[in-house]
Amino acid sequence: MRTGASSARIYFESHDSLDPDLRVDVPTAITMYPFDIERYPRALSQQRYRRIVRWQAAPKGGHFPSLEAPHEFLADLRAGLTAILTQCRT
Repeated sequence: MRTGASSARIYFESHDSLDPDLRVDVPTAITMYPFDIERYPRALSQQRYRRIVRWQAAPKGGHFPSLEAPHEFLADLRAGLTAILTQCRT
């Protein structure tokens, strides 16, 4: 197999590619998973994502929550989309 290096390459190449001044002004739903590779505090996230309409801390899951906790992930996805669509209608 030996695919570790090639699968990690995208992370290495894109790590510093985002504009640090980028701001996202559309309604956003964010879920932090306890075993994810990167997690950010809400205060830091709000500097980039200006309209967080739902912030959730999941009880389990990591970098691939749809595989690790599929039922919880789907429920969270639905709740996040509902929160976003509600904001878009107002």
